[in-house]
Amino acid sequence: MKSSKNPYENPSEMLKSTLLFFLIIGLNFQISAQNQIAKRSEKLTVKLENWYNLETGLWDTTSWWNAANILTTLINNARLKEDASYKEMVAYIFEKTKEFEVEASNDKAAWVCKNYINDYYDDEGWWALAWLDAWEYTGDQRYLDMANIIFEDITTGWSQDGGIYWKKGTELRGSISSGLTLTLATRLHLTGTKDVNGKTALNWATTIWEWMLRSNLLDSNGNILDGIRKINGHDTISENVWTYNQGVVLTGLVNLHKITGEEFYLKSAENIAEATLNHMTNKNLILVESLCEPDNCNGDAKQFKGVFMRHLMYLNQYHPKKEYEFFIRKNVESIWVLSMKLGSISPGVIWDRPSDSNAATVSSALDAFNAGISLKK
Repeated sequence: MKSSKNPYENPSEMLKSTLLFFLIIGLNFQISAQNQIAKRSEKLTVKLENWYNLETGLWDTTSWWNAANILTTLINNARLKEDASYKEMVAYIFEKTKEFEVEASNDKAAWVCKNYINDYYDDEGWWALAWLDAWEYTGDQRYLDMANIIFEDITTGWSQDGGIYWKKGTELRGSISSGLTLTLATRLHLTGTKDVNGKTALNWATTIWEWMLRSNLLDSNGNILDGIRKINGHDTISENVWTYNQGVVLTGLVNLHKITGEEFYLKSAENIAEATLNHMTNKNLILVESLCEPDNCNGDAKQFKGVFMRHLMYLNQYHPKKEYEFFIRKNVESIWVLSMKLGSISPGVIWDRPSDSNAATVSSALDAFNAGISLKK
């Protein structure tokens, strides 16, 4: 009787089998790690649910524009976990918040904001992106229609000198309002949006990026400066660098590469991400809002780091890099272990120790967790 051949008599076969074994173990470990992050993220979603105010349609402890970011973050979490249960919540928020009472100010009587169109172009941009996410999550056409309505108003904020004004009636052309519009324009182009106020959606995006470069809003390190204001007739650049400015353009630049095939756009995104990892982290590679941490971040700034993590996630999904993955894992673990004390408390703006929390800081941390969950995709 002929004996069976032992596959391990051949060293090369044995090596292949060993490598396959460790590959399977490694994949199972990675999937397990992502499942663990997804499970831990439930601590954050539950906390946000507790802060949700049915009467206002917003989240207590934070403001209107933050709510758009919280909605985006929850939708992304649901999509990553393939959870359809948030669709009813999305519909409720849409009906509850598309008209919003604005309190009187020193220069304006009380009024009603309709279709998310208010005095701030950046506020509008956050809501437009949120409704684009809602459309992708649910397939409900009314959300895409709303994103287009908002985009049309935002483009009226284009200055004759270039750039999108931050607020209607002011001189500041903000990097955040312009960066949001860039990303919004690319995403709408991908949905089929055509001409808006004299330009195609794609042309709006490329024009904005060309203006930002031409106006020296990127420094030599790849940091995005905060904006341009006319003072005594001269353009003056605010040199503040915030994480959300670093983040919000990444998706737009990725999309421009996706649409045009031009490597310049992807390289620009990589340079900005690299600048953030090099210049806006501490010695342990934990993301830091260096202009205000640890004690001076206002209600707006507490949202910013999550915006960067959200758009870094998009860049990494499109063009993965080991350094992005390491950075994401490092920050998620630091939030869980040091900022949340293994889930026993809510995370604050500081990601490597406990600090005061609110809906903005919790949703910002959830953006980081979403990036962690996405690593399996």
